[in-house]
Amino acid sequence: MKRSRLAVIAVLASLCACGPSGAGLVSTVAGTETIVLPRAEQPRAHRPTLERLKREAASSGRPLEEVVKRYASRVAATSSPKPTDFEGYDPAVTDPDVTIDGIPYAELVDLGTIARSEGISYEEAIDRFGSQSSNSRVIDRLNAEFPDEISGVRYVDDHRGLRVGFKGPIPARAIELARTLPMEVTLIGGKGFSAAELRRAQDTVVSWLRSRPEVATMTAHPDDETGQVEVALQPKVMPGDAEEFTRGLQLPRLGNPYITVEVTLSAESVAVRPL
Repeated sequence: MKRSRLAVIAVLASLCACGPSGAGLVSTVAGTETIVLPRAEQPRAHRPTLERLKREAASSGRPLEEVVKRYASRVAATSSPKPTDFEGYDPAVTDPDVTIDGIPYAELVDLGTIARSEGISYEEAIDRFGSQSSNSRVIDRLNAEFPDEISGVRYVDDHRGLRVGFKGPIPARAIELARTLPMEVTLIGGKGFSAAELRRAQDTVVSWLRSRPEVATMTAHPDDETGQVEVALQPKVMPGDAEEFTRGLQLPRLGNPYITVEVTLSAESVAVRPL
């Protein structure tokens, strides 16, 4: 999306600060703590069947993806009451419950597509992305056990690592759960906001901007790394003084000094029109 030369980024932290007038300045950078769980010290993914299939592929000269499909078809034929001997049979479609080392075969099919799109081998795709289902279960537990503390969870380093942020101190239970993941995990505590608070802040900002007559179109996105609500906004009339325009929006106070708003003005449509 192109921006005009008048496009200006205005960080409106002062407009979002909480507390009574005249209160002392509160830093917008939380005093964070970081714990890194190196991959070398994390559990390795246990995939004995896939390791055996890799050896079979190497000895037979057939692609691993083909060997995996043949194996999945054999498993489905012996465990499924459905017919598996028809032309075009695909266990990923007919028998979605077929798994290999805990990985649904349908996901292994998807990993073949990912390997081709990323220009990597099927083996590397399995290594990097094969734990998605089990990782998701751990991430779901983190979100369920710490709904008011989690500030964000995201994959990093091409899915080779995970970053988990917390509003306050890193809970011991979170470290325990993170130690079950087969990848490097970075836990960051003391960020000063939760993901739930950041979403509520975004909703508040969006609701307010939708009511402003000077706004033509706008969109917003929460950044759980920085605690910013990033807003792209097209004024109905592009102002000569962008900073004065953003001050005139009179954004609401968000109640958390660690959550800020960044507004970028655009002379062109940003697609979402205020209601």
